[in-house]
Amino acid sequence: MTDNIGLNSFRKKKTERPENIIPELSEDTNRTMPEDLLKLPQKKLTSKDLPKSIRLPLNTHTAISTIATLQSKKIYEVINDIVEEYITNLPVSEKKIIRSSIETVKNNH
Repeated sequence: MTDNIGLNSFRKKKTERPENIIPELSEDTNRTMPEDLLKLPQKKLTSKDLPKSIRLPLNTHTAISTIATLQSKKIYEVINDIVEEYITNLPVSEKKIIRSSIETVKNNH
């Protein structure tokens, strides 16, 4: 009997291992969400362009209007900035849902 056990006992010709080739790193594709999801139009918005569906506690409204006064912005611009910052901190899956709902509303109007 032979000293080798397993498949080595049947092999008569041993071949060398092939050369180990390390694959090159492909170009890293880094997909990002569009930065201008909530981009405001350049024209001045009138009250008919803005929906009136937001309800805020008085202290929150006071804080937002104070921020708007300090930054010389309209209240809707400050709210837009706050929401943009919030969206950037969300996971990608939630950003996709928000993006699709925004595009749906844009396409319907």
